[in-house]
Amino acid sequence: MSILPTEGTARPHWQLQDYLDLNLIGATHGLSDGFAKLLVPVLALIVADLQLSVFEAGLLLSSFTAAEFLFLYPLSTLADHSGHKKWILIGGLGLATGAFLAMYWTTSFWLLVALAFLAGAGNAVYHPCGTALTALRFAGRRAFAISYHGMWGNIGVSVVPVVQAAVAAMAGWRTAVAVCALPALLLLPLIGIRFPSGKRDQESAPTGSLQNSVKALTGQVLRNRSVILLAFTYALNGLSTKGMTGFLPLLAVTKFGMETATVGVILACYFGAGVVAKPLMGLLYDRWGARSALFTPLVLTGFLTLALGFTPWSATLLVLAIITGIFTPISPIILTAAADVADEEVLASATGEIYTCYGLGFLSPLIGGWLADHFQLESSYLFFALMAWIGATVSTMLPPRTE
Repeated sequence: MSILPTEGTARPHWQLQDYLDLNLIGATHGLSDGFAKLLVPVLALIVADLQLSVFEAGLLLSSFTAAEFLFLYPLSTLADHSGHKKWILIGGLGLATGAFLAMYWTTSFWLLVALAFLAGAGNAVYHPCGTALTALRFAGRRAFAISYHGMWGNIGVSVVPVVQAAVAAMAGWRTAVAVCALPALLLLPLIGIRFPSGKRDQESAPTGSLQNSVKALTGQVLRNRSVILLAFTYALNGLSTKGMTGFLPLLAVTKFGMETATVGVILACYFGAGVVAKPLMGLLYDRWGARSALFTPLVLTGFLTLALGFTPWSATLLVLAIITGIFTPISPIILTAAADVADEEVLASATGEIYTCYGLGFLSPLIGGWLADHFQLESSYLFFALMAWIGATVSTMLPPRTE
């Protein structure tokens, strides 16, 4: 099957409420992606406060992504089985919000790891449920809606480092984490009001037990070769970028002696570049299809990751971070392609499988931390670059675009 945008379909006229709803679900995506990076900008402060090793810092970051990996696919199949995508999304992000707020009172490293694990489990619901709600709600302009929705994710992770740096300078890392979790108290009730549950018509809903439904949904997803290849490609991208961005603050502080505020600016610029890049990724998919649109960014990501890790000049770190941020956000290509090739009744499960594989990125900080402890921090960036290049190789196995 060729992974192509739908040709020749009429684009429906959008009303104001459509744009408002797209921005609402987009802002919630920004919150969720911000949650995924919430400990990164203040990681150096946490390390200093709790006197952690580099491996322990990697373990803290990995606890969040490990929980996402463990819970993402089961929750996505539950969403397809029950149809209650909206309520699962609200409940999960509510749990993540509570865990981050609880960190304000945390002084134990292991309790912090446990709360990060809970936050990751809750945040795991967003991408399968949020992407499915977006794809179904805006089916007439799916590539635009998913790219715009993805752009909001980068807006979220761009704003978080700036806010955290400002708050942490005045009140410490605990307050900075709590402040960035508060927008959920506004966004989640609005999602509950504005969006339908995502439940399908009764005649198309799955029948039988949850166990049988999960088996049927999983079988349908695993038989789709294009979805599997997209999942592998995105997994390797995660193994590259999660470690690369997670250790960027440590690289800036330990190698160049930068302040927390400067680190926040670098991270904001990195993720801010994705605000521009994500809509462009959607255009690349529309023009070239998934295979060609994925290969080049992944190859360039590998070279730029090496440059970040081995540059001897502090002045180049910001420039390299911005350029790298332009090529790393490939999620609009992955998700739009998945929505085009997956059947509607398994869309959340297909997205869940893709993000479950992406969740293997929790191994990246652990491996990078081990390499840094036994060799040097730069050696971990060689590993991150290799993952991007292997991902580029896998992307060439996707079906080519056919006219």
